[in-house]
Amino acid sequence: MKAFLKKYQQWLFPSSIVLILVGLILIWFGLVQTNTVLLAGGAVSVRTYALRVSRVLQAAGITPSAEDRVLPDGNPWFWRPMVIRVQFAREVLVITPDGETGLHSAERIPANLIGEIGIALFPHDRVLVNGAQIDPNAPQTGDDFLLLQVEPAVPVDLVIDGYQQTIYTDQPTLGAALEAASIRLAPQDRLSEDLMTPVKAGLAVTVRRARPVRVKSGETVLIGLTAATTVGEALVDIGMPLQNLDHTLPPEEALLPEDGEIEVIHVNEEILIMTDEVPYQNDYVEDPDTVLDQVSVVAPGQVGIFASRERIQYQDDQEVWRDTPENWQASEAEDGVLGYGSKVEIQTAVVDGQEIEYWRKISVYATSYSPCRCGLPDGQCCYGSASGLPTQRGLIAVTPNWFNMMKFQQVFVQGYGHGVIGNVGGGARYFNHYWIDLGFSDDDYQSWHHWTTMYFLTPVPAWFPAILPWP
Repeated sequence: MKAFLKKYQQWLFPSSIVLILVGLILIWFGLVQTNTVLLAGGAVSVRTYALRVSRVLQAAGITPSAEDRVLPDGNPWFWRPMVIRVQFAREVLVITPDGETGLHSAERIPANLIGEIGIALFPHDRVLVNGAQIDPNAPQTGDDFLLLQVEPAVPVDLVIDGYQQTIYTDQPTLGAALEAASIRLAPQDRLSEDLMTPVKAGLAVTVRRARPVRVKSGETVLIGLTAATTVGEALVDIGMPLQNLDHTLPPEEALLPEDGEIEVIHVNEEILIMTDEVPYQNDYVEDPDTVLDQVSVVAPGQVGIFASRERIQYQDDQEVWRDTPENWQASEAEDGVLGYGSKVEIQTAVVDGQEIEYWRKISVYATSYSPCRCGLPDGQCCYGSASGLPTQRGLIAVTPNWFNMMKFQQVFVQGYGHGVIGNVGGGARYFNHYWIDLGFSDDDYQSWHHWTTMYFLTPVPAWFPAILPWP
């Protein structure tokens, strides 16, 4: 080896220099690497031997300003290919209820941009980008102008059953705000404001929670929910308002008791009106326009009325009070005037198969007699009569006053036949209605004791009573 080195000693130094140069050249070319620069518009690949971030950006023709953001920051050295992110600053306008603030910033998260102007976001605050609500913690891409609107949550003061609290909401209406805050309402709960009330600063709402009530009414018990404060309001809420004189325990205007117990006492009043009539009298006058034996009303009479009024009160169907009766005269009796008919109308009829012509007919109670059945003592017989006609079939006895007016009047008695009024009956005084006694011979005697109709046959006598007298 020594001999070899001595022989080639003159070539060793130049060869070493060459080898060093070749090594340096190889190292130089080994430092050239490809780096990636991420921009808002996409990715840019840069092949360079630069070993610092700023040199890579310079090689890519990118010169960031002081407001731009380069990651990694601080212009560090690196030895391997790396990814460099460049966020260029852009114009940002932040609008709040207090005014507008402009920014030139590379920040992409809206919450951070808003924080740069000293505004802290709270839950339920709304952030809008170009009018659309966004998540303030989600980055906004792009380098164009950015308009941010901040709508702070509105405080709503609530008093629920006497306990005060404040909720913050971004909802437009009270109902939506309560739902978003997980404040549930029952249908019977009562709010001081309508659920559609717009949410705005200073809104204060009172909520009364419904609670159960138990209403006893006689044997009936009704259970319901109400947010009312008084007994009367609670009854209205559950559909059982007081009627007329009804009252409650506790009283209607009292505060609803803590136990929710209410008793309804139904009160009814009854007014009794009793009347006593004083009869009136009728005067009779002849009425030539009314048919014989018919009665017309010329002037109606009116009874007198004495009235008595008494008021009774019941509670749950039990009488609890009765006042002193009050008496008064409601009207005085007024006598009337009746017209007795005196107009004769001749009519025809078929009675018992015979056609008759008559001018008057009346209902009579008929009995019968014969010569030896005439009511004389010791079986004596009466063959004669008041008119001299013999006692036989066809001879009809009547009361004395009728006999004096109707002697020899031709009649037809239904069920008996033709007859003539020609005798006076002895038993007529015992009747209080129209009566006749039908004559028979002892051989053809028939017993009569019933009502029938008697027809007065034509011709019409020159005089007749317009009113038939009673026995």
